[in-house]
Amino acid sequence: MKKFFGLLVMFIFILQSFAIEPVNPSNQELSSTLIHPNSISISPPASEYDLSIMNLQIDLLGILFFGPQVTLDFQFADMIAVGPYVRWHYAGVVYQGIVTDWFSAETTTSLASYSVGGQAKFLIPVGSGRHRPYIELGLEKSFGSDYEDFGDKYIYEYETNIFHFGAGYRMLTEGSFNLSASIAVGFAKDTKSIGYYESGEDYTDYYHLESRVIPIIQLMIGWQLGK
Repeated sequence: MKKFFGLLVMFIFILQSFAIEPVNPSNQELSSTLIHPNSISISPPASEYDLSIMNLQIDLLGILFFGPQVTLDFQFADMIAVGPYVRWHYAGVVYQGIVTDWFSAETTTSLASYSVGGQAKFLIPVGSGRHRPYIELGLEKSFGSDYEDFGDKYIYEYETNIFHFGAGYRMLTEGSFNLSASIAVGFAKDTKSIGYYESGEDYTDYYHLESRVIPIIQLMIGWQLGK
């Protein structure tokens, strides 16, 4: 995990070093004295579709899958967004279905089933910057718990590390509102899977730690904050 974040920070630093400040169209004479005649700007002129300092996003489609997600991205260089997110699994239909054997088992999902993680997006401005295809990658830690009530509750607890990457599209507006859609693939590895009775009378059962591939689909509404 440390190597992953180290490589991510290095990659972001390299991208930022190549970002060139756009020319101010209202002061061409001053700009021409500060820019070498052979230099090339890879950024479009500043517009109402530039990325703001932060972007708050909510994935409402998560209600149908593994739970709604809230993300707070910190944006810079008008193309890079990095930030944390949290997902509440309890409110996801697919998650509830898997835990309860599609609502046919006596298992009850705990409210405290969630994920925390961080991700980076590289949003590529097209034209004015309103339309932005992007790639993303991230890492998260998932915590889950459920139980069966046999008079004495039998509690299951599990934790999972998930690395994911994917691609998406974001559409900006002249205001703060934006809309994003993405598809991704997650590679999950269990790090904890145990079961025990609430009374503590029996020993803890340790279950096999599994690896699996998870498809991820998101539809996010967002609001840019700051300037």
